Formats: sequence, structure tokens, C-alpha cells
Amino acid sequence: MNRSKIIHIAPQGTFVTTVLSKAVLVARRQEFRRRRWLWRLLGLWRVLLAAGLAAGLVWLAREPFWQIRSAGAVRIVGYERLQLDQLQRVLKLDYPQPILSVRPEQLQQRLLEALPLEAVRVERQLLPPSLSIEVQEREPVASAPLPNRPGIIDRSGVWIDSHQYRDFRPPQLTVWGYSAEKASVWKELYPQVARSPLVIRVIDLRNPADVILRSELGEVHLGAFGPQFSTQLRRLDQMREALKRYPPGEVTFIDLRSSQSPVLRLRNPIP
Repeated sequence: MNRSKIIHIAPQGTFVTTVLSKAVLVARRQEFRRRRWLWRLLGLWRVLLAAGLAAGLVWLAREPFWQIRSAGAVRIVGYERLQLDQLQRVLKLDYPQPILSVRPEQLQQRLLEALPLEAVRVERQLLPPSLSIEVQEREPVASAPLPNRPGIIDRSGVWIDSHQYRDFRPPQLTVWGYSAEKASVWKELYPQVARSPLVIRVIDLRNPADVILRSELGEVHLGAFGPQFSTQLRRLDQMREALKRYPPGEVTFIDLRSSQSPVLRLRNPIP
């Protein structure tokens, strides 16, 4: 009988010899081949299962039950000044459309680029097939007309074409001379104006060296915008009683370029 020797090294460093018959070796080789064949078969089943699932999803997506059939299956909330049909047109959805073919991030980008929106969230629902869209509009805080183009701006200085809105009532505050380059100034200036007890109707930014306000107390020249702006607003509010001494229209403007020593420019200076 043919035999084979297998030498093992024991933990103690000694050699242990195992003698196997040819039949045992053949049986071991067959067992190894069988296991290898089973692993290959298992891998093939995994591929077939994944392909079957993918094909099943494609088939389900094409079934009428898994399709968005009309605009009624698209729920949009959060809009106030914009109109529902505006939002639906920007979405550019064709009906019917498989729910799995809708890309939420693509719809989100379309809305943010085309409309004055600050945030958009789009979610797909499978049962029943539908879309849920939540939008947050930019809040207009001031009118900011450009040459031959009416517009408004929000707190962060984003300019919005007024034609985006229907039946829109413009804000009471107006900004003259606004441009995208002045957005950084606006972000600092507007919160202070909003907190002030003064009623300010116009902010003139046309001359960066001299910001002009038109307020309930009259026209005010402040010089270049800077850290002293909040102090200038407080000083102006403190001048209410002093300004009551002059008849309406007597004060041409208030010079507050130096908040420590404001100057009243009178229409008819006292001789």
C-alpha cells in the first residue's frame, strides 16, 4: 500500500511524523475540490440574486402603481410669497414618472437656482408614490432697485428680481446704490438699522464715503460706514428733543460724521 509522510513541527521544537495512506490523500483532495466548487457556486448565486433584485426593481419602477401620475402627488409646503404653479414649473416633472427615477438632489438644485429660496428639502415616498417638498423663502427686507430693474434684497444681501412675486407689497425700507459688492457692508448695517427705534425709510449707499439716511428726524449724513455706526444711530435717537425746537423743514440735514459733535445744517442760518 502506498503511503505518504507528513512532518509537523511541535510547539516544543520536536518533529512529529504522520503517515497517510494514498486513499486518505485522495479523499482530502476531493473534499478540497468539493468545497472550492461550493464557494464558486455560492458566488454565482450571489451575482444572480443581485441581478434579479436589480431587474425586479426596474420592473417595479415601471409598474403604474410605483409611478407619480400627476402634480397632485407632489406636496409642496412652506411657500408664502411665491405661487404653487411657479414651483411646479421649475420642477419640470413629466407625468407619469417612476418614483425611483426622481432625483431629489436634482430637484433641490433646480429650485434653489431658479427661485428666491434659502433652503429646500425633497423627500421621496414609496407608499403611496409621492414627493414631499419643503421650501424656505428668502425674506425681503428692503427695496433695492437697479437701473431699469426693480428688485429687493434679503438680510444677507441677496438681490431678488421683484418680478418673481405676484401681488407683492414692497418693504417700507429702500436702499439706493446697492450692488453685490456692497453685500458685506449690508450684512453688518441692516441688523443695526432693524434694532434701532428710529424709523428709517431710505439708506443711500451711492457714495461709500458718505452713507445717508432718510429718517423720521430728517436727512442724516454719516460718512463712511464703520464700527461707529451703532453709536451714530444711538446719538441720532437722543437728538429727538433738540430737533423739536426747529420748525418742520428748517433743518436741511443732520451732520453726524462726528457722533461726538453733531451739526445741524439749517435752511436759514441764524445770523
